[in-house]
Amino acid sequence: MRLSEQLKVISTMDRIRIIQGKRGNRDPEHDPNAKILFCDYMGSLQYADAETEFLTRDPEVVRMVAHMEIRHKKFRDRGLMPPYEPEVTRMYEFKDLTIFLYYDIYIQ
Repeated sequence: MRLSEQLKVISTMDRIRIIQGKRGNRDPEHDPNAKILFCDYMGSLQYADAETEFLTRDPEVVRMVAHMEIRHKKFRDRGLMPPYEPEVTRMYEFKDLTIFLYYDIYIQ
């Protein structure tokens, strides 16, 4: 499946990460074999320009993963691993945890 075909079925309100490389055993931000090319709401992908030049190639999608990120709210105080985008408001917040969902789309 091509990237353009995959993006047609994702809602503009969903957060996506387009990643170049193979999915390993680590989160993509900590994997040396993966490079995150885009991370934002699907709707904003249509309006981005220089950072999304890879869209013109319409690469092959090799894998798509619904990636749930669960982190502690006080990750800094406790010395824990931070969320990928700590400045973005989480989708769901509980007493001491936050949850964020991304669609990770791996391309060649």
